[in-house]
Amino acid sequence: MSRINLDAVEITDFLESHRTGVICLGRENDGYGVPLSYMYREEDSSIYFRMGYAPGSQKRKFLDATEQATFVVYDQTGDGWTSVVAEGELQVLTESNIDSAVEEATKKLDIPYFEVHDRPVDDLEFNVVRLRVTKLNGIAEGHDGT
Repeated sequence: MSRINLDAVEITDFLESHRTGVICLGRENDGYGVPLSYMYREEDSSIYFRMGYAPGSQKRKFLDATEQATFVVYDQTGDGWTSVVAEGELQVLTESNIDSAVEEATKKLDIPYFEVHDRPVDDLEFNVVRLRVTKLNGIAEGHDGT
């Protein structure tokens, strides 16, 4: 089985053509993976998420405890697997530090606005979270190099 490393253009194309991945968070000796919709912006080397939290949310506790996170986007085709792994620092954005274009784009992410995990939206807190990418790698396995 052949394996190739994706170049920067291939990684950008892959991230821009997909919409979901898994963010990996850590707290003490525990790990926590969450599937999320995302938006990738090459111009600021960042991946953006719109996260919703119920009161006492595990996701929020892990997010607050995580300094460095990993985000994985992957896909399987008839040719093989492709994956991109991004690592970086997480930042919860506020109204004062969010770009209006980012805020508008994250509103289009595929998460339910009206009900999440059988809870009304009024019971949830929402934030835009930025992963400032410091390391980005992509691999295609099983492909014939095309």
